[in-house]
Amino acid sequence: MSKTFIKNLSHRRKLYLAIIAFSIIAVVVRIILVEIDRSRTIVSFIAEWSRFGRPVTVEKIIPQDIPVYTKLTVRAASGRQATGFVTADIQDKLQQGQEVFCADKEKSCGKISSIGRELDMNTGMFPAEIKFNKDMQPEELVVVFVCTQIIPKALVVPNEILDFSGPEYYLWKVENGRAKKARVKIGASNGYGAVINEGIKPGDLIVFNGRSMLSENCLVRVITGVPLQQTYSKGRLR
Repeated sequence: MSKTFIKNLSHRRKLYLAIIAFSIIAVVVRIILVEIDRSRTIVSFIAEWSRFGRPVTVEKIIPQDIPVYTKLTVRAASGRQATGFVTADIQDKLQQGQEVFCADKEKSCGKISSIGRELDMNTGMFPAEIKFNKDMQPEELVVVFVCTQIIPKALVVPNEILDFSGPEYYLWKVENGRAKKARVKIGASNGYGAVINEGIKPGDLIVFNGRSMLSENCLVRVITGVPLQQTYSKGRLR
């Protein structure tokens, strides 16, 4: 196509020719890209897992002493004093001078000033007096937490790594580079985690991430671990 011929074309025809040329170039480029993409090595996750193992994060479970907290609702009387009521089994676990904690359980917000030994006729429970570290509004209701038990050398895991089938619970652990499904029995628990009474032992490598990809005795590849004790509300139960 000569320059003279193109020069003699109308503006509209020049535009049509440009559109046609652009379309042809786009098709050629697309064909080239498709050929390049087809020439790439296809990565098979199944093949990779068979060769290197399914990727998981694990953490060695370590025994730790776990405080168990009981929630207590008290009503402020005047100043820093407040009164609540507890059942007989909780009354036996409380002591005068024992610290009470607010929701975060990080810092004490008061102490138990007295524990009643006679039943309150209106509630059928035992009164417990709390002295807060600061003045409270009269009649204000406050939720506090008090430690009523220490579980020694407990094995604790976050709830999110527990699998369950009906009433039974399971954990995945790694032994000799392979996944093992362990049926466990749960003791005390809260919204963050649970104490495992049976099914695992101290030092076991517990799978934290990658559980959904596992099958019994499959090969696993351990990557960076996540400390279980840091994910479990600082090792506290309530």
